[in-house]
Amino acid sequence: MRYKKFTGIVLKKQNYREADQIVTIWTEELGKLRCLARGIRKPSSKLVYNLQNFSLVSFEVSGRHLPVLTSCQTLQNFRLLYHDLGKIAAGCYAAELMLKLTADEHPNPKAYELLHKFFEHSDKDRLSIFCSELLEALGFSSKTSSAKLDFQELNQLIEEILERKLKSSAFLRQIA
Repeated sequence: MRYKKFTGIVLKKQNYREADQIVTIWTEELGKLRCLARGIRKPSSKLVYNLQNFSLVSFEVSGRHLPVLTSCQTLQNFRLLYHDLGKIAAGCYAAELMLKLTADEHPNPKAYELLHKFFEHSDKDRLSIFCSELLEALGFSSKTSSAKLDFQELNQLIEEILERKLKSSAFLRQIA
């Protein structure tokens, strides 16, 4: 079995079976990667503290189809995000965009850089800038067309692209 080491930002965790979770991590090398964290829901798990949402982690995986997470270390925990509910809502919105607008294992270094910068600054006011730059990086719009739009128009454009409503946009509206 080959072990591969990556660095990425944890976007989502979902329960799987009795004690496992499927963790979605955005990496610069592979793009969106889903991996299985075995036994993470057990009280004795060593991985649980290092796999917090919206944190930059260095991790190792083994396997092909659903890689198994073997080790993980937190490199940067974006703590500014957790002190303000508006910043948490903006972080959820950014994570949902990355989850919905991108396919698994399609790398996009520009999108990774945008996400990392957004979580470092974690400012709700920068959300519209992040959205327009992300749409441009993913090829959904040009720089001139998306830069002129306000956040509500960008949200409508994104929902038209996805052909469904974003769950976190309702949370973001309630907080604002």
